[in-house]
Amino acid sequence: MKILVSGAGGFLGRHVVDCLLAKGHTVRAIIRPASSVPKWSGAVEILRADLRTCDKIDAAFEDIDAVMHLAAATSGNEDIQFASSVVATESFLGAMAKSAVKRLVHVSSLVVYDWARTNGVMNEDTPLLKHAYDMGGYSIAKVWQERVVLRLARAHAWDLTVMRPGFIWGNRHAEIAGMGRHIGRAYLIFGPFTRLPLSHVMNCADCLVAAVERPAAVGESFNVIDGDNIRVWRYVREYARRTGQSGLFIPLPYHFGFGLAYLASMVSRTLFGKKGKLPSLLTPRRFEAQFKPIRFSNRKLKELLAWSPPLSFDECLNDTYRTE
Repeated sequence: MKILVSGAGGFLGRHVVDCLLAKGHTVRAIIRPASSVPKWSGAVEILRADLRTCDKIDAAFEDIDAVMHLAAATSGNEDIQFASSVVATESFLGAMAKSAVKRLVHVSSLVVYDWARTNGVMNEDTPLLKHAYDMGGYSIAKVWQERVVLRLARAHAWDLTVMRPGFIWGNRHAEIAGMGRHIGRAYLIFGPFTRLPLSHVMNCADCLVAAVERPAAVGESFNVIDGDNIRVWRYVREYARRTGQSGLFIPLPYHFGFGLAYLASMVSRTLFGKKGKLPSLLTPRRFEAQFKPIRFSNRKLKELLAWSPPLSFDECLNDTYRTE
């Protein structure tokens, strides 16, 4: 197939393009104007565009069989993240609507779920967030981005698949929110035996490519995780050992941390009303979305797409901490 990949210059996007090429597909990659071209292992047609402002993107969809939409912002203030994720998506998919392309794989995130209403296991039936504005900028942007994608897909009868990865990690991207906080030589670990919804970038890319290739994925959503057998304690210990940043490991019960966040939130509302700003660690719902001790299921991926992660956790560790 000839596949158009937006956000191809990002951490996940680069690996998706590599994976597509390895499986024999032809790729047209959209990267930001100022981005350097990744060292892809094959011929890739490069299109430079800022999807937030570009109004001449129609030609990108010519002769395309499927679109993989990865473009989003993972950093910056709320305005930047919203513009780079939601505004860019509206512009990009508006151009797609003018084309003959019907197949779309959209990359979302587990942050679109309502973690407060998750009882025991998070799977594709877990309720989505209805009110995202007490979450961080990334969560707000991903919730609205997915809503835009679903609305346009219904309006134009696209063959849509929504993929929601967990914590994406890999080489030079080993720090994840769910591992707690690293302050000086101290590692604060909230709920040390909490399971992590890890999605190593190479496994994640392989899964996304499987979704675009397999007809069974059409009309479905999938949580993209390698499994949930890795606990926070092990992940942090491996990080400290392999980066040479050993220190003091401080395990804290989840409910202790959540209680502190709830207390801080109450004090902030009392003193400052709605104008009070707290870090994510002291915001109850954001704390919950990073550290809540639940299980994560990838059963649907295994059953419907017959997919399992090609790399084991130990292989992922070796790739993540390899010296180049």
